[in-house]
Amino acid sequence: MLAILFVSALATTPPAPEPDISRLAWMTGCWMQVRSNGRVDEQWMAPGGGVMLGMSRTLKDGKVREFEFLRIAPGPDGRLAFNAKPSGQPEAVFPLKEITDDSVVFEDPAHDFPQRILYRRVDARTLIGRIEGQIGGQVRSVDYPYIRCPAGN
Repeated sequence: MLAILFVSALATTPPAPEPDISRLAWMTGCWMQVRSNGRVDEQWMAPGGGVMLGMSRTLKDGKVREFEFLRIAPGPDGRLAFNAKPSGQPEAVFPLKEITDDSVVFEDPAHDFPQRILYRRVDARTLIGRIEGQIGGQVRSVDYPYIRCPAGN
């Protein structure tokens, strides 16, 4: 009898609602990281239709060295996921792991590197992007401290 009551209680508990992509509106806009021999630009469109679209490029010595097309959208299971299509590589999908009002973490432990993609809002003009994971058993991470692009860029 106890097992029947336990199963019945589980069956009536609705699943937690999926996070609303509008919680990531703080990522919207143009972001840049200036380096000694170039810069990294990342641009995100505002949430619309349940999706955010983005792109990035890395300039080094006046030439585009890397670029990436980005999408945050519900996957087949309805959960938000970060889809990345880096230059010269197949698309990778990182399901949402955690979201707060100022940060988001996407994770795929089976991916080669990175296994996690993180964004954190510091303030209205500062955003930290981070990739992390393991390469050959060694923990690695790369931080991308972005500032808002000047108007017109």
